[in-house]
Amino acid sequence: MPRRWVVGLLVFCTLLNGAGFLWDIFEPVPLYDEVAHVVTPFVLVAIVAEIVYRTGGDDEFFGTPRRAVLTGAVIGLVGATAWEGIEILLDLLFPEASIDHAPPDTVFDIVLGVIGGAAGAYAADLFLDRLFNRSRTNPRRPRVR
Repeated sequence: MPRRWVVGLLVFCTLLNGAGFLWDIFEPVPLYDEVAHVVTPFVLVAIVAEIVYRTGGDDEFFGTPRRAVLTGAVIGLVGATAWEGIEILLDLLFPEASIDHAPPDTVFDIVLGVIGGAAGAYAADLFLDRLFNRSRTNPRRPRVR
């Protein structure tokens, strides 16, 4: 990804989540919480995948688009589950903050994290395959037009 895209995605994700916490608009604004729970893992997975590739990482996990999506979904699952655990802990430590962690909301947020992680991995895999001129189905072969 071009450096300006990486910076733009990080700034957008930071502003999205920062505004949500600062003005407590995750729940009152329709779909704000849902967008944040998809965009955040999308951005994090896409950027981490690029960092791994640009520092010489191999294609063990992102070998094909299917494996990329599966890997991103697992990363999204782990990240979203950890974040929901942090929300529960924060609610226990600061009960006046009124953080919503009802079971249906928690499960839905985790599902959105999985979707965001999978989408981020797919986007990163697609971009990196083009960047490194690789086949979409076999990373060890060059791309065929």
